[in-house]
Amino acid sequence: MVALLTVSCTERGTLVVKNKLSNVKLESISFGDFAVYGSLLPGETSEELVIKEFEDAFPFRNQLEFYMTSGSNTVYLKTAETFELDYDQDLVIEINDSTVVINPALE
Repeated sequence: MVALLTVSCTERGTLVVKNKLSNVKLESISFGDFAVYGSLLPGETSEELVIKEFEDAFPFRNQLEFYMTSGSNTVYLKTAETFELDYDQDLVIEINDSTVVINPALE
């Protein structure tokens, strides 16, 4: 008797977000369905988010979404750029003064 066993292996990709904006806090940061980090103060870097999925689920293509807070003002934004995370990839997204963002409320 011969038994065939197929095993689907999970793969991993990692994501890190850096807040390089001065005087601005990033909150509720997400990459598609993945919550990246709760809150990043200016100059902070998120912990590494490890995404483990089956190989055929990769690549993930998403905009980074977050709330930006400065003083008492908060606005929901998305990056204009769509980022791609593939398996065995370490993706670092830096939000800085030249990052183009979209306010979905104004679209």
